[in-house]
Amino acid sequence: MQRIALIVQRYGSEINGGAELHARQWAGALRAHYEVDVLTSCALDYQTWDRHFEPGESWLDGCRVLRFEHPPHRRVHMPLRHKLRYLLRRALVAAGMAPVARPNGRSGHDGIDYLRGKGPTMDGLMDYLQTQGPAYSALIFFSAFFHPAALGVLIHPGRSLLVPTLHDEKGMYLPQYHRVFRAPRAILYNTAAEQAVAQALYGHDLAPARLCGVGMAARPPADPGDAVAAARFAALAARLGLPPEAPYLLYVGRVDRSKGCAELFDHFAALRRQHPAPLTLVVCGQWFMPVPAHPDIVRTGFVSDADRDDLLAHAAALVVPSRYESLSMVLLEGLAAGCPVLVNRDAAVLRDHVQASGAGQTYAGPDEFVQAALRLLAMDPAARADEADRGRDYVASQYSWERIVARIREAIDTCDPPRPTAAAPATES
Repeated sequence: MQRIALIVQRYGSEINGGAELHARQWAGALRAHYEVDVLTSCALDYQTWDRHFEPGESWLDGCRVLRFEHPPHRRVHMPLRHKLRYLLRRALVAAGMAPVARPNGRSGHDGIDYLRGKGPTMDGLMDYLQTQGPAYSALIFFSAFFHPAALGVLIHPGRSLLVPTLHDEKGMYLPQYHRVFRAPRAILYNTAAEQAVAQALYGHDLAPARLCGVGMAARPPADPGDAVAAARFAALAARLGLPPEAPYLLYVGRVDRSKGCAELFDHFAALRRQHPAPLTLVVCGQWFMPVPAHPDIVRTGFVSDADRDDLLAHAAALVVPSRYESLSMVLLEGLAAGCPVLVNRDAAVLRDHVQASGAGQTYAGPDEFVQAALRLLAMDPAARADEADRGRDYVASQYSWERIVARIREAIDTCDPPRPTAAAPATES
Protein backbone atom coordinates (compact mmCIF):
# COMPACT_ATOMS: atom_id res chain seq x y z
CA MET A 1 0.00 0.00 0.00
CA GLN A 2 1.30 3.46 -0.87
CA ARG A 3 2.29 5.78 1.95
CA ILE A 4 1.34 9.46 2.14
CA ALA A 5 2.05 12.19 4.67
CA LEU A 6 -0.25 14.98 5.82
CA ILE A 7 1.63 17.96 7.25
CA VAL A 8 -0.35 20.32 9.48
CA GLN A 9 0.52 22.79 12.23
CA ARG A 10 -1.58 21.10 14.97
CA TYR A 11 -3.36 17.78 15.20
CA GLY A 12 -5.53 16.01 17.73
CA SER A 13 -9.03 14.95 18.70
CA GLU A 14 -9.22 18.04 20.93
CA ILE A 15 -9.25 20.39 17.90
CA ASN A 16 -12.75 20.74 16.51
CA GLY A 17 -12.36 23.05 13.55
CA GLY A 18 -10.15 24.71 10.97
CA ALA A 19 -7.41 23.21 8.84
CA GLU A 20 -6.56 20.82 11.68
CA LEU A 21 -9.97 19.13 11.59
CA HIS A 22 -9.86 19.27 7.80
CA ALA A 23 -6.59 17.32 7.86
CA ARG A 24 -7.95 14.80 10.35
CA GLN A 25 -11.02 14.16 8.21
CA TRP A 26 -8.86 13.62 5.13
CA ALA A 27 -6.62 11.25 7.09
CA GLY A 28 -9.62 9.15 8.09
CA ALA A 29 -11.06 9.11 4.57
CA LEU A 30 -7.74 8.23 2.90
CA ARG A 31 -6.77 5.50 5.37
CA ALA A 32 -8.67 2.89 3.34
CA HIS A 33 -6.41 3.58 0.35
CA TYR A 34 -3.02 4.53 1.84
CA GLU A 35 -0.82 4.21 4.87
CA VAL A 36 -1.23 7.69 6.36
CA ASP A 37 1.38 9.50 8.43
CA VAL A 38 0.56 12.86 10.02
CA LEU A 39 3.54 15.15 10.61
CA THR A 40 2.79 17.89 13.11
CA SER A 41 3.77 19.87 16.20
CA CYS A 42 3.47 19.16 19.92
CA ALA A 43 1.12 22.12 20.41
CA LEU A 44 -2.58 22.36 21.15
CA ASP A 45 -2.80 26.17 21.59
CA TYR A 46 -2.07 28.04 18.34
CA GLN A 47 -1.44 31.30 20.20
CA THR A 48 1.43 30.09 22.37
CA TRP A 49 2.62 26.88 20.63
CA ASP A 50 3.34 25.54 24.12
CA ARG A 51 4.05 21.83 24.28
CA HIS A 52 0.92 19.82 25.04
CA PHE A 53 1.80 16.49 23.41
CA GLU A 54 5.08 14.63 23.76
CA PRO A 55 7.31 14.58 20.70
CA GLY A 56 7.68 11.29 18.87
CA GLU A 57 5.35 8.66 17.49
CA SER A 58 1.74 8.02 18.49
CA TRP A 59 -1.43 6.77 16.82
CA LEU A 60 -4.82 8.40 16.34
CA ASP A 61 -7.77 6.99 14.37
CA GLY A 62 -5.54 4.33 12.84
CA CYS A 63 -2.99 6.85 11.50
CA ARG A 64 0.61 7.24 12.65
CA VAL A 65 1.27 10.70 14.10
CA LEU A 66 4.84 12.03 14.26
CA ARG A 67 5.25 15.10 16.47
CA PHE A 68 8.29 17.36 16.23
CA GLU A 69 9.88 19.75 18.72
CA HIS A 70 9.47 23.50 18.28
CA PRO A 71 10.07 26.66 20.33
CA PRO A 72 7.14 28.50 21.92
CA HIS A 73 5.60 31.47 20.16
CA ARG A 74 7.53 34.72 20.24
CA ARG A 75 6.03 38.07 19.41
CA VAL A 76 7.00 39.08 15.89
CA HIS A 77 5.82 41.88 13.66
CA MET A 78 5.03 41.55 9.99
CA PRO A 79 7.36 43.74 7.88
CA LEU A 80 5.76 47.17 7.66
CA ARG A 81 6.07 47.41 3.87
CA HIS A 82 3.92 44.29 3.42
CA LYS A 83 1.45 45.33 6.10
CA LEU A 84 0.95 48.60 4.21
CA ARG A 85 0.36 46.72 0.96
CA TYR A 86 -2.42 44.82 2.72
CA LEU A 87 -3.98 48.01 4.03
CA LEU A 88 -3.70 49.66 0.61
CA ARG A 89 -4.59 46.56 -1.43
CA ARG A 90 -7.66 48.02 -3.13
CA ALA A 91 -5.80 51.17 -4.14
CA LEU A 92 -2.91 49.09 -5.51
CA VAL A 93 -5.25 46.98 -7.63
CA ALA A 94 -7.08 50.08 -8.86
CA ALA A 95 -3.71 51.51 -9.95
CA GLY A 96 -2.85 48.33 -11.83
CA MET A 97 -0.21 47.22 -9.32
CA ALA A 98 0.26 43.78 -7.80
CA PRO A 99 -1.04 43.63 -4.21
CA VAL A 100 1.78 41.34 -3.03
CA ALA A 101 5.42 42.26 -3.69
CA ARG A 102 7.68 39.79 -5.47
CA PRO A 103 10.42 37.98 -3.50
CA ASN A 104 13.99 39.21 -3.83
CA GLY A 105 15.87 36.43 -2.01
CA ARG A 106 16.34 38.27 1.29
CA SER A 107 14.69 36.38 4.15
CA GLY A 108 13.60 39.55 5.93
CA HIS A 109 11.96 41.06 2.86
CA ASP A 110 10.41 37.82 1.67
CA GLY A 111 8.82 37.10 5.06
CA ILE A 112 10.76 33.97 5.98
CA ASP A 113 12.08 35.51 9.19
CA TYR A 114 8.52 36.48 10.13
CA LEU A 115 7.20 32.98 9.39
CA ARG A 116 9.93 31.40 11.52
CA GLY A 117 9.10 33.70 14.41
CA LYS A 118 5.36 33.16 14.13
CA GLY A 119 5.79 29.38 14.18
CA PRO A 120 5.38 26.58 14.74
CA THR A 121 8.95 26.28 13.49
CA MET A 122 10.00 22.63 13.42
CA ASP A 123 13.52 22.26 12.10
CA GLY A 124 13.29 18.54 12.79
CA LEU A 125 10.28 18.32 10.50
CA MET A 126 12.17 20.10 7.72
CA ASP A 127 15.08 17.66 8.13
CA TYR A 128 12.68 14.72 8.10
CA LEU A 129 11.02 15.95 4.91
CA GLN A 130 14.41 16.44 3.29
CA THR A 131 15.61 12.91 4.03
CA GLN A 132 12.40 10.87 4.21
CA GLY A 133 10.08 12.84 1.94
CA PRO A 134 11.01 10.89 -1.21
CA ALA A 135 9.64 7.69 0.36
CA TYR A 136 6.09 9.08 0.32
CA SER A 137 3.76 8.96 -2.67
CA ALA A 138 2.59 12.44 -1.72
CA LEU A 139 3.28 15.14 0.84
CA ILE A 140 0.03 17.00 1.51
CA PHE A 141 0.53 20.36 3.24
CA PHE A 142 -2.33 22.11 5.03
CA SER A 143 -2.63 25.83 5.69
CA ALA A 144 -0.15 28.00 3.78
CA PHE A 145 -0.44 30.62 6.54
CA PHE A 146 1.97 28.71 8.81
CA HIS A 147 5.66 27.88 8.60
CA PRO A 148 5.40 24.09 7.96
CA ALA A 149 3.55 24.54 4.66
CA ALA A 150 5.11 27.87 3.65
CA LEU A 151 8.61 26.36 3.76
CA GLY A 152 7.97 22.63 3.52
CA VAL A 153 6.21 22.71 0.16
CA LEU A 154 9.48 23.87 -1.46
CA ILE A 155 11.54 20.86 -0.34
CA HIS A 156 10.09 18.23 -2.72
CA PRO A 157 7.73 20.24 -4.91
CA GLY A 158 7.15 17.40 -7.37
CA ARG A 159 5.55 15.24 -4.72
CA SER A 160 3.89 18.07 -2.78
CA LEU A 161 0.21 19.02 -2.77
CA LEU A 162 -0.93 22.21 -1.05
CA VAL A 163 -4.28 22.66 0.68
CA PRO A 164 -3.86 26.39 1.33
CA THR A 165 -7.04 27.22 3.32
CA LEU A 166 -6.46 30.73 2.00
CA HIS A 167 -8.15 33.92 3.16
CA ASP A 168 -7.53 37.50 2.06
CA GLU A 169 -5.76 38.40 5.29
CA LYS A 170 -2.69 40.38 6.27
CA GLY A 171 -0.41 37.39 6.88
CA MET A 172 -0.78 36.21 3.28
CA TYR A 173 0.81 39.39 1.85
CA LEU A 174 4.35 38.08 2.16
CA PRO A 175 6.47 37.77 -1.02
CA GLN A 176 7.32 34.17 -0.03
CA TYR A 177 3.83 33.15 -1.07
CA HIS A 178 4.61 33.79 -4.73
CA ARG A 179 6.95 30.80 -4.42
CA VAL A 180 4.56 28.74 -2.30
CA PHE A 181 1.68 28.99 -4.78
CA ARG A 182 3.86 28.13 -7.78
CA ALA A 183 5.93 25.30 -6.32
CA PRO A 184 3.70 22.25 -5.68
CA ARG A 185 2.52 19.62 -8.11
CA ALA A 186 -1.02 20.89 -7.49
CA ILE A 187 -3.01 23.18 -5.26
CA LEU A 188 -6.15 21.61 -3.80
CA TYR A 189 -8.50 24.50 -3.18
CA ASN A 190 -11.64 24.14 -1.11
CA THR A 191 -13.77 26.35 -3.35
CA ALA A 192 -13.64 28.41 -6.53
CA ALA A 193 -13.85 31.53 -4.37
CA GLU A 194 -10.63 30.53 -2.58
CA GLN A 195 -8.88 29.97 -5.91
CA ALA A 196 -9.98 33.43 -7.03
CA VAL A 197 -8.35 34.94 -3.93
CA ALA A 198 -5.05 33.19 -4.77
CA GLN A 199 -5.13 34.49 -8.33
CA ALA A 200 -5.92 38.01 -7.18
CA LEU A 201 -2.98 38.00 -4.76
CA TYR A 202 -0.27 36.12 -6.68
CA GLY A 203 -1.31 36.06 -10.35
CA HIS A 204 -2.77 33.47 -12.68
CA ASP A 205 0.41 31.51 -13.46
CA LEU A 206 0.15 29.40 -10.32
CA ALA A 207 0.51 25.66 -9.80
CA PRO A 208 -2.24 23.51 -11.37
CA ALA A 209 -5.51 23.78 -9.46
CA ARG A 210 -8.08 21.23 -8.34
CA LEU A 211 -11.21 21.78 -6.24
CA CYS A 212 -11.59 19.31 -3.39
CA GLY A 213 -13.00 20.34 -0.01
CA VAL A 214 -14.17 17.74 2.49
CA GLY A 215 -16.81 15.05 2.45
CA MET A 216 -19.99 15.36 4.44
CA ALA A 217 -22.74 12.84 5.03
CA ALA A 218 -26.25 14.28 4.73
CA ARG A 219 -28.48 13.25 7.60
CA PRO A 220 -32.12 12.19 7.24
CA PRO A 221 -34.76 14.49 8.72
CA ALA A 222 -35.38 13.97 12.42
CA ASP A 223 -38.34 11.79 13.28
CA PRO A 224 -40.61 13.84 15.58
CA GLY A 225 -41.94 10.58 17.02
CA ASP A 226 -38.48 9.32 18.08
CA ALA A 227 -38.88 9.24 21.87
CA VAL A 228 -35.28 8.13 22.44
CA ALA A 229 -33.84 11.08 20.47
CA ALA A 230 -36.22 13.48 22.23
CA ALA A 231 -35.18 12.22 25.64
CA ARG A 232 -31.49 12.44 24.69
CA PHE A 233 -31.85 16.07 23.61
CA ALA A 234 -33.87 16.94 26.71
CA ALA A 235 -31.06 15.56 28.88
CA LEU A 236 -28.47 17.51 26.85
CA ALA A 237 -30.47 20.74 27.13
CA ALA A 238 -30.80 20.29 30.89
CA ARG A 239 -27.09 19.60 31.24
CA LEU A 240 -26.20 22.76 29.29
CA GLY A 241 -28.77 24.89 31.08
CA LEU A 242 -30.87 25.70 28.01
CA PRO A 243 -34.32 27.12 28.79
CA PRO A 244 -37.00 24.48 28.09
CA GLU A 245 -38.82 24.89 24.76
CA ALA A 246 -37.07 28.22 24.00
CA PRO A 247 -35.46 28.61 20.55
CA TYR A 248 -31.73 29.14 20.26
CA LEU A 249 -29.13 30.25 17.73
CA LEU A 250 -25.98 28.12 17.58
CA TYR A 251 -22.31 28.95 17.04
CA VAL A 252 -19.78 26.11 16.73
CA GLY A 253 -16.03 26.61 16.43
CA ARG A 254 -13.11 28.55 17.83
CA VAL A 255 -14.42 31.51 19.83
CA ASP A 256 -12.13 34.25 18.59
CA ARG A 257 -12.33 37.82 17.34
CA SER A 258 -10.77 36.65 14.08
CA LYS A 259 -13.81 34.42 13.60
CA GLY A 260 -16.21 37.35 13.92
CA CYS A 261 -17.36 36.39 17.40
CA ALA A 262 -17.14 39.87 18.90
CA GLU A 263 -19.49 41.16 16.19
CA LEU A 264 -21.75 38.15 16.67
CA PHE A 265 -22.19 38.89 20.37
CA ASP A 266 -22.94 42.55 19.62
CA HIS A 267 -25.44 41.58 16.91
CA PHE A 268 -27.13 39.10 19.23
CA ALA A 269 -27.51 41.78 21.90
CA ALA A 270 -29.17 44.01 19.29
CA LEU A 271 -31.48 41.14 18.34
CA ARG A 272 -32.51 40.59 21.95
CA ARG A 273 -33.42 44.26 22.29
CA GLN A 274 -35.85 43.87 19.38
CA HIS A 275 -37.02 40.34 20.15
CA PRO A 276 -38.21 40.15 23.77
CA ALA A 277 -39.45 36.55 23.54
CA PRO A 278 -37.10 33.90 25.01
CA LEU A 279 -34.03 33.31 22.81
CA THR A 280 -30.56 31.95 23.57
CA LEU A 281 -27.23 32.00 21.77
CA VAL A 282 -25.44 28.70 22.38
CA VAL A 283 -21.67 28.95 21.86
CA CYS A 284 -19.72 25.69 21.45
CA GLY A 285 -15.94 25.73 21.30
CA GLN A 286 -12.73 26.83 22.94
CA TRP A 287 -12.57 30.50 23.95
CA PHE A 288 -9.73 32.81 22.86
CA MET A 289 -11.37 36.13 23.81
CA PRO A 290 -13.14 37.71 26.78
CA VAL A 291 -16.49 36.24 27.73
CA PRO A 292 -19.39 38.64 27.09
CA ALA A 293 -21.60 39.46 30.05
CA HIS A 294 -24.98 38.56 28.59
CA PRO A 295 -27.52 36.36 30.39
CA ASP A 296 -28.78 34.76 27.17
CA ILE A 297 -25.38 33.56 25.93
CA VAL A 298 -24.70 29.96 26.98
CA ARG A 299 -21.10 28.71 26.89
CA THR A 300 -20.76 24.95 26.46
CA GLY A 301 -17.03 24.62 25.86
CA PHE A 302 -15.92 21.72 23.68
CA VAL A 303 -18.77 19.32 22.86
CA SER A 304 -18.76 15.81 21.42
CA ASP A 305 -19.76 15.18 17.82
CA ALA A 306 -22.98 13.55 19.04
CA ASP A 307 -23.90 16.56 21.18
CA ARG A 308 -23.06 18.93 18.32
CA ASP A 309 -25.32 16.95 15.98
CA ASP A 310 -28.19 17.07 18.47
CA LEU A 311 -27.73 20.82 18.92
CA LEU A 312 -27.76 21.32 15.13
CA ALA A 313 -30.91 19.23 14.80
CA HIS A 314 -32.86 21.47 17.18
CA ALA A 315 -31.33 24.91 16.55
CA ALA A 316 -33.40 27.75 15.11
CA ALA A 317 -30.30 28.58 13.05
CA LEU A 318 -26.56 28.01 12.85
CA VAL A 319 -24.65 31.31 12.72
CA VAL A 320 -21.32 31.60 10.89
CA PRO A 321 -20.03 35.16 11.44
CA SER A 322 -16.50 34.84 10.06
CA ARG A 323 -15.27 37.04 7.22
CA TYR A 324 -12.41 34.64 6.49
CA GLU A 325 -13.32 31.15 5.31
CA SER A 326 -11.95 28.92 2.59
CA LEU A 327 -14.67 26.25 3.00
CA SER A 328 -16.52 26.32 6.38
CA MET A 329 -17.00 22.73 7.42
CA VAL A 330 -19.41 23.77 10.14
CA LEU A 331 -21.66 25.44 7.56
CA LEU A 332 -21.70 22.23 5.52
CA GLU A 333 -22.47 20.26 8.69
CA GLY A 334 -25.39 22.59 9.34
CA LEU A 335 -26.77 22.18 5.82
CA ALA A 336 -26.28 18.42 6.00
CA ALA A 337 -28.28 18.36 9.23
CA GLY A 338 -31.09 20.41 7.73
CA CYS A 339 -30.37 23.34 10.05
CA PRO A 340 -31.10 26.86 8.75
CA VAL A 341 -27.91 28.91 8.41
CA LEU A 342 -27.20 32.60 8.93
CA VAL A 343 -23.86 33.70 7.49
CA ASN A 344 -21.70 36.78 7.05
CA ARG A 345 -22.13 37.98 3.46
CA ASP A 346 -18.66 39.56 3.47
CA ALA A 347 -17.20 36.05 3.22
CA ALA A 348 -17.48 35.07 -0.46
CA VAL A 349 -17.24 31.37 0.35
CA LEU A 350 -20.18 31.50 2.78
CA ARG A 351 -22.22 33.66 0.43
CA ASP A 352 -21.58 31.22 -2.43
CA HIS A 353 -22.69 28.21 -0.35
CA VAL A 354 -25.98 29.90 0.53
CA GLN A 355 -26.63 30.99 -3.06
CA ALA A 356 -25.72 27.61 -4.56
CA SER A 357 -27.78 25.63 -2.06
CA GLY A 358 -30.79 27.94 -1.96
CA ALA A 359 -30.77 27.48 1.80
CA GLY A 360 -30.04 30.05 4.49
CA GLN A 361 -29.77 33.78 4.99
CA THR A 362 -26.88 36.23 4.65
CA TYR A 363 -26.27 39.51 6.44
CA ALA A 364 -23.89 42.44 6.55
CA GLY A 365 -23.93 44.46 9.75
CA PRO A 366 -26.16 44.40 12.83
CA ASP A 367 -29.40 45.61 11.23
CA GLU A 368 -29.38 42.92 8.55
CA PHE A 369 -28.41 40.32 11.14
CA VAL A 370 -31.44 41.19 13.24
CA GLN A 371 -33.83 41.13 10.29
CA ALA A 372 -32.43 37.85 8.91
CA ALA A 373 -32.61 36.19 12.32
CA LEU A 374 -36.19 37.33 12.79
CA ARG A 375 -37.10 35.85 9.40
CA LEU A 376 -35.60 32.50 10.39
CA LEU A 377 -37.35 32.53 13.76
CA ALA A 378 -40.68 33.23 12.04
CA MET A 379 -40.27 30.51 9.39
CA ASP A 380 -43.21 28.10 9.31
CA PRO A 381 -42.56 24.32 9.51
CA ALA A 382 -43.26 23.66 5.82
CA ALA A 383 -40.85 26.36 4.62
CA ARG A 384 -38.24 25.18 7.09
CA ALA A 385 -38.57 21.61 5.82
CA ASP A 386 -38.21 22.72 2.18
CA GLU A 387 -35.08 24.72 3.00
CA ALA A 388 -33.66 21.79 4.96
CA ASP A 389 -34.15 19.50 1.95
CA ARG A 390 -32.32 21.96 -0.33
CA GLY A 391 -29.39 22.12 2.08
CA ARG A 392 -29.16 18.34 2.34
CA ASP A 393 -29.37 17.94 -1.45
CA TYR A 394 -26.57 20.48 -1.95
CA VAL A 395 -24.22 18.69 0.43
CA ALA A 396 -25.04 15.26 -1.01
CA SER A 397 -24.42 16.40 -4.60
CA GLN A 398 -21.25 18.42 -4.01
CA TYR A 399 -19.56 17.04 -0.90
CA SER A 400 -19.92 13.27 -0.77
CA TRP A 401 -16.79 11.53 0.49
CA GLU A 402 -16.75 9.31 -2.60
CA ARG A 403 -16.48 12.38 -4.79
CA ILE A 404 -13.88 14.14 -2.60
CA VAL A 405 -11.64 11.08 -2.15
CA ALA A 406 -11.62 10.45 -5.90
CA ARG A 407 -10.39 13.99 -6.50
CA ILE A 408 -7.65 13.70 -3.86
CA ARG A 409 -6.48 10.36 -5.27
CA GLU A 410 -6.32 11.82 -8.78
CA ALA A 411 -4.05 14.57 -7.44
CA ILE A 412 -1.84 12.08 -5.58
CA ASP A 413 -1.40 10.08 -8.79
CA THR A 414 0.18 13.14 -10.46
CA CYS A 415 3.02 13.30 -7.90
CA ASP A 416 6.53 12.03 -8.48
CA PRO A 417 6.74 8.28 -7.73
CA PRO A 418 8.25 7.38 -4.35
CA ARG A 419 11.77 6.07 -4.03
CA PRO A 420 13.56 4.25 -1.18
CA THR A 421 15.37 6.31 1.43
CA ALA A 422 17.77 5.50 4.23
CA ALA A 423 16.07 5.00 7.60
CA ALA A 424 16.21 8.02 9.88
CA PRO A 425 14.84 8.91 13.30
CA ALA A 426 11.25 10.09 12.86
CA THR A 427 11.41 13.12 15.13
CA GLU A 428 14.96 14.34 15.22
CA SER A 429 15.12 18.03 16.14
